[in-house]
Amino acid sequence: MPYKTVKKEDCPHTAEMKITSSDTKECEVCGIKENLRFCTSCGGVFCCESLKAHNREHFQRTGHPIIKPLSKAHSHLGDWTWCWKCDAYLE
Repeated sequence: MPYKTVKKEDCPHTAEMKITSSDTKECEVCGIKENLRFCTSCGGVFCCESLKAHNREHFQRTGHPIIKPLSKAHSHLGDWTWCWKCDAYLE
C-alpha cells in the first residue's frame, strides 16, 4: 500500500520544524548507527521503523510531528520529510 503524501504548505505542523540537520551519528536510545531519523522539533536522532522504531516512540512521547532521514545517502527514498500527525510524506 503506497503512503499518502501531503503538500508541505498544506501540513499544519510545518511551523514546528526548527532543526534542519544533526551531527549525531547513532540512535540516542539504542546506539544503532544506520537508518537514522532526526526530529525537526528538537534535533533528537532515533532509529527507524525497520529497526527498533525509536523514532515513533519519540513522537508518541513528545508529540514532535516531523522527521527527516539523518543521511540522504543512506535513505533508500533519498531526501524526504514525514509528518506523524498527518501520517504522510510531505511534498
